[in-house]
Amino acid sequence: MPHIHLETTSDLPENADVPDILEALVTRLSSLESVSSSSVKAYHSLRSVWKVGEGHADGIAHCTVMILAGRSEELRVQMADAMFETLKLQFAGSLEANEVGVTLELREMARETYRK
Repeated sequence: MPHIHLETTSDLPENADVPDILEALVTRLSSLESVSSSSVKAYHSLRSVWKVGEGHADGIAHCTVMILAGRSEELRVQMADAMFETLKLQFAGSLEANEVGVTLELREMARETYRK
């Protein structure tokens, strides 16, 4: 059930590698406790219109990881850290050139209202 939603701005050279980036994110999340590879879904949205504040890198790469509620805080922190490290590795070139701001959010979805 975990969902990985990657959003990037259209100015990033890594957009050419989105399928590989999604694969790396799925592989990393699947390697963590309580996550079955067959349940992970990953997708990408390309943003062609955006604005950032002065002093921020022009590009944006944001990843939202959504998991069902119920995992310990320790495991959620481990998941967020692992996914953020993977995301930074995938955008290393743009990060090094200060062309992208990379962010990640791990969200819990309520079991009572999630349907599949």
